[in-house]
Amino acid sequence: MRKTLLLLLSAFIFTICGSIKTFGWTEHPMLVGPSLAGLPVWNNRKAIEVRSLESFLVKNERALEEFLKSQEEWSVKNLPNYSPRPEALTFKATGTGEDIKHRFLTAIRINPHAKLPLYLHLLSHQADFGLEKALPQDITTLKDLGIMSNTNYIWLNEGSTIPAFDVMNTATDEPDYGFDLGLFDDNDTDYGATYGFGNQPFGNPKLEYSSQAPFHMGFYHEADIVYFFGPILKRTYVDYRINLYKSLSLFAFKQGEDYWGWRFMGWAMHYVGDLSMPYHSKPLPAVSPWKMIWINIKAMLGWKQSRTDAIQLVSNKHTVFEEFQWQELRKAHVNQDMNHPFMIALTNPYPAIAYTDRFIYDVLSKESAAKSIDCNKALLEFIPFRLVQDPAIEANETSEIKKIVEVVRQEKGNEAVTGLNLVIAERMRAFGMAMRSFLDEMLLNMPAEAEAVTEDKSST
Repeated sequence: MRKTLLLLLSAFIFTICGSIKTFGWTEHPMLVGPSLAGLPVWNNRKAIEVRSLESFLVKNERALEEFLKSQEEWSVKNLPNYSPRPEALTFKATGTGEDIKHRFLTAIRINPHAKLPLYLHLLSHQADFGLEKALPQDITTLKDLGIMSNTNYIWLNEGSTIPAFDVMNTATDEPDYGFDLGLFDDNDTDYGATYGFGNQPFGNPKLEYSSQAPFHMGFYHEADIVYFFGPILKRTYVDYRINLYKSLSLFAFKQGEDYWGWRFMGWAMHYVGDLSMPYHSKPLPAVSPWKMIWINIKAMLGWKQSRTDAIQLVSNKHTVFEEFQWQELRKAHVNQDMNHPFMIALTNPYPAIAYTDRFIYDVLSKESAAKSIDCNKALLEFIPFRLVQDPAIEANETSEIKKIVEVVRQEKGNEAVTGLNLVIAERMRAFGMAMRSFLDEMLLNMPAEAEAVTEDKSST
């Protein structure tokens, strides 16, 4: 009986996790900007010199070899579900510049085709400084550009100077540009077969964007029975990414490489921010373990519709949540509406909680998972029935999804838009808190020469 239940729940979890969307917060700089831009830490901070990745790697190759060795040892010892890096991928100082970028990207096990050019992501109010516009396809490896088509990018020149904040804020979106695609054995990539992560634990390994999900989610607060029957939920690597990029940032600052110190910091912030998003901390909000088993028992007996419906509804809710959030936040930025609930939340986050290695487990994802129930209730109350409660509908394929805010306003009234905004804004207060807590931790550990000129170095 126990083995049968294991198979039933494992099959259900694997199947339903295949529906998980992989974006967390859409367009991170629109959240990080309001959260951090007004802090005194940026006062009198010197502009930093733009440096290509190749320049950084060549100059620091030998020190980087030692750093990555010690970082791997730390990860093996401290990360609970870590998949050790294969020995063949160890970064070694060879003195050869031609392949140094490839050696580095494979050593940190990201997509070796990641482009990583010198550019800025502009918010709606930012001027382009008269610099050449960059096209999104020259920045990302993604085939589907999505919302990147609506974003303004400009090229930077190596050796020019730029505010540290702009470097960091731009970098907070980069991990969604293809870093974590194709890294598993069954993703049909030559590099994924060598990275040591095994088969993709959940999601469709044949879909381009699906393979990044296990690197941007952390399911740390499920019931014991869920982990027992669905151990695949433990195979997430967001903690690996956060700690790797956090340490790389501090390494770069120690080497006097401020540009890459701030850029690596932005990468780490991306993954920290993802965990404040309920659908990245809770795979199945409002679905109990026993309900999962019952649904799958019916499917095993031939009544598969309940399982199909459950998968579709979870997918639709996630899609609606993300699209509503992005449309409202983008409108607030374009209109410079600092009285919008999202802007109020981001500029007035919860009080900072000291960032430690346990922060993402014991604080951020724990609160996010708990709040997933409120988010689920809000979607059921404020979103038209067909988009979140009709399993015959694929929300992402409807014409309504691209104008979801107006659809809600027309069918449910302004009260519904306000109600959902307030629920999402609560999560944005947590996002802002996490960003400030993380920044405080980085400033405390940053070498003195990389710190601000002002004596007030606290971000809070």
